[in-house]
Amino acid sequence: MLGGLEQKIMDALWSSDTPLKPADIVDKMSGSHAYTSVTTVLKRMADKKIVERKQKGNVFYYQAIDTKKDFACNCLDDLFTRLFEAYGEEVVTSFKRVTRQQKYTI
Repeated sequence: MLGGLEQKIMDALWSSDTPLKPADIVDKMSGSHAYTSVTTVLKRMADKKIVERKQKGNVFYYQAIDTKKDFACNCLDDLFTRLFEAYGEEVVTSFKRVTRQQKYTI
């Protein structure tokens, strides 16, 4: 799962067809976060293999490794696995109840 700033950064990356410089990401977020905060988080996300980081000259460019859909599915698979391992059938019962309330079919 992503933190608040990580989510905003990923949304900026997912909205682009090309790798972005940190300054481009800050611009896409309407300058609502400090450049240094964004670069720090980008480095950590690269270390966690969430984004790919490539250097061109003196500038690093970033892009998402997975599509938004694939990233969400991987996170949810991990979450559901951990929940099921910890709580078993209660997770299935709860999921069925929520899907009925939301009028989804399984």
